[in-house]
Amino acid sequence: MPKRSRPPAHATDPAAARRDVVFAALADPLRRRLLEQLADGKPRTASACARHLAKRLQATIKHLVQLRDAALVEMSPDPADSRRQLYTLSPQVQVRRSDAGDIEMDFGCCVLRLEGPVEVAAL
Repeated sequence: MPKRSRPPAHATDPAAARRDVVFAALADPLRRRLLEQLADGKPRTASACARHLAKRLQATIKHLVQLRDAALVEMSPDPADSRRQLYTLSPQVQVRRSDAGDIEMDFGCCVLRLEGPVEVAAL
């Protein structure tokens, strides 16, 4: 009789599934840079994010959608131009700043610490 294998942890544990999604989103350096850029709380368009990262718009949108699917970023219509979307960090991502300019982003299952001032482009 074949040996039964155990189901993956995330199949029975929603917290494990959430961790897997967050870790997968954080695995890409470009997505981490997008999160750093949005850490100041100011809404940005995908075009503004792409310019700051010096990446193509389509590539930036792809990464923003993956962050949105991981519930780390939210989209809302731009009140100034309904054709565009604004991206912000999800309220469930807690951002703390130290006096030295360090940023700490708490994703619930892990914390990302960015030491020193983080350069963020203006809109």
